[in-house]
Amino acid sequence: MGSERFVKAAGGCRNCGTFPEGVEGLKHLVRIASIALLLSFAAGSAAFGAGFALYDFSARGNALGGALVGRADDPSALALNPAGITQIPGSAFLTSAAFLLPYGKISPLGGAGTDQNDRTFILPAMYYTRQMNDSLWFGVAVMPRFGLGTDFPEDWFGRYNSYRAMIESVSVNPNIAWKVNESLSLSLGAEALWLEADLGKKIDPTRGAAPNPATDIDFRLKGDDIAFGWNVGLHYRMDEATRIGLHYRSRVKLALSGTATAKGFMGSDSTGGSVDLTLPEMFMFGVSRQFTPKLNVEAGAIYTGWDSYESLIINFDKPLLGILPTRSFTPKNWGSVWRYQIGFEYKHSPEWTWRLGYTYDQEPMPLSTLDYQVPTGDRQLLSIGFGYSKDNWALDFAYTYLIAGDRHFEERSSEGIRNSRSHDMGADIFVISFSMRL
Repeated sequence: MGSERFVKAAGGCRNCGTFPEGVEGLKHLVRIASIALLLSFAAGSAAFGAGFALYDFSARGNALGGALVGRADDPSALALNPAGITQIPGSAFLTSAAFLLPYGKISPLGGAGTDQNDRTFILPAMYYTRQMNDSLWFGVAVMPRFGLGTDFPEDWFGRYNSYRAMIESVSVNPNIAWKVNESLSLSLGAEALWLEADLGKKIDPTRGAAPNPATDIDFRLKGDDIAFGWNVGLHYRMDEATRIGLHYRSRVKLALSGTATAKGFMGSDSTGGSVDLTLPEMFMFGVSRQFTPKLNVEAGAIYTGWDSYESLIINFDKPLLGILPTRSFTPKNWGSVWRYQIGFEYKHSPEWTWRLGYTYDQEPMPLSTLDYQVPTGDRQLLSIGFGYSKDNWALDFAYTYLIAGDRHFEERSSEGIRNSRSHDMGADIFVISFSMRL
């Protein structure tokens, strides 16, 4: 049903120096395009999927709880299953902006809690599809797939572990989709992913003897990189009412490099820093069923291979302030997780469509390495939205209420973790999208 508005309108690398020069040029162009996109939308980072994955690709997708892998019938299918764009005749464009307002608190056992700083994160996305001939389609997506945003006061009790963890990313993802026959479509895509990390924490020079914010050393690390991945998709119509979607996204190996700084009563210092990070592979599944001419239901799941995040190792060019080590090692040992989703779409009239969605999202962090950078538990997302379409354009809106489970932190004084718990964690998410046939 979601593709009706389009049918109707149509009428029937580890170190940069190791890359060849051509790829270096592509990386440079992607970096410029990514930064321009972020600035143009005042974009920020956020963490509301498993680990620090993002799924706020469009208003329709959010309203359906992400259950668009089987339907895959609007331009945002490029994010969840590009094989489905063969259902869109002619050319189509969709732009989207998600507004995420997180909240939550971390409290030490027997003490007063600390709230996250108030922030509003904005996540933009753009999609374009074009039918080349009767069997080939082209599509390109520009979207954020990963992000992290935890921000606490610089003098809070967990500052020796983290007071700031920000990750921003932009993926440029062109795809080719092949309509094999009236039932089966396949897709193949390449991805250039730019990611920037900004991490901040305090260092106690007294090593716990007499911690005092006035004598803390402020440590910050900021770096970025561009790396490449690939994706394949399948879309199959079992009959007129049932569609199945499969989509795989590969791991992306990044070698972030940038600047580390340390400021304190001893003065200030800076040096080069680098971090290796492997983003997870993803398997996406969805089965869509048209139960009545007006009601469509899809159920699906996403498997995310967060076992790729085994540790966080930071290497420095020199000892900061002459005293800090040149290598930092933090075990992570994250596990692979599932995200389950179901969406209901009701076509009330030719113009108006109503949507509901539910998502259960598992958290990959084990208790043994749980930290304040991503302090939430399993998530439940309740979504509602609507769409209005007219002639060759459509406007969609979604609201998602995210509830994150509490987590309990066991004392790890060497990592700045205290006996504490996170609670009242969640977010309000608003998404608006505009689409049209060109």
